[in-house]
Amino acid sequence: MKRFLVILGLTAIVWLGVSMSEPMEYPMQVRVSYTGYDTVRYAMLSADTSLTLRISSDGYTAFLIGLLDEVPEMEVSVSGSGMQRTAGIDVLYAAVRESMVGIKGVNSGVDSLRVTLAERRHKTFKPNLDQVSFEFAEQYALYGQPSITPSEVTLYGPEEALATITSLPVAKTTVSGIKASGSYTMKLEPVWREAGDVHPTCTEVTVYVPVEAYVEREYKVPIQVAGADTSVSVHIYPPDVTLHVWVAQRDLHREPEFTVAVDYADIINGGSHIVPQITEFPVYMRPRGIEPKEVQCVIIK
Repeated sequence: MKRFLVILGLTAIVWLGVSMSEPMEYPMQVRVSYTGYDTVRYAMLSADTSLTLRISSDGYTAFLIGLLDEVPEMEVSVSGSGMQRTAGIDVLYAAVRESMVGIKGVNSGVDSLRVTLAERRHKTFKPNLDQVSFEFAEQYALYGQPSITPSEVTLYGPEEALATITSLPVAKTTVSGIKASGSYTMKLEPVWREAGDVHPTCTEVTVYVPVEAYVEREYKVPIQVAGADTSVSVHIYPPDVTLHVWVAQRDLHREPEFTVAVDYADIINGGSHIVPQITEFPVYMRPRGIEPKEVQCVIIK
């Protein structure tokens, strides 16, 4: 009797092993996530995100799959350019076979996976540098204007959320000791986070800062009277001023033109001592000061 039970047990084990080794079909639930489209620009309205497959495998593989705590998720890339995107079901089958060793075949009752998209509302901004401070080394200064790449950034999201955003500044930053032209990567102030479900086309920009070495120069400039009455004569003491400026080294050979003026309206309103103003100067220069700071004006009729 004991020998019979042993033989029976061995037979059962062999039978179970043979049965588990034979390929059979088993149902398997999978979740599907989608790539291949711009998730910033488009929102997913509907999609085939859950599917029951029939997998062909041996019993051991099916047993191991049954031990999984979570429904397996497969990533599928969709194609197309409109609001309706598709992927052939073979793409999903391939993803299943690659992720699970031992699966011989996969099938289902569908021939493709479909995704319906909707374009988000959008609003385009030019990033500004209001919160950025550039500090230059001695005798160096900005030569021209900084440029930002990309020059425009688009935010996508609900219309009511976009309406709350009025500007897109570069995050508060200080760049010190600048003495050469260069590019700086800077993060944008994440104003979209407070607005809700808003997404930017980028979160940082590149700022190019043109820099030149400058030297100090002095120029004697005659004072003009702006808006003068031609029927009277205006005498200014002294008749000219000394203008202190910084000149870019590359522009030292150029002959600059300046205009320094006092306003005739200020004189007739009783002002005998007027502060002269620089009204025109070359863009490659940086005015530093005027001497004297005040001039005396006399009207002779």
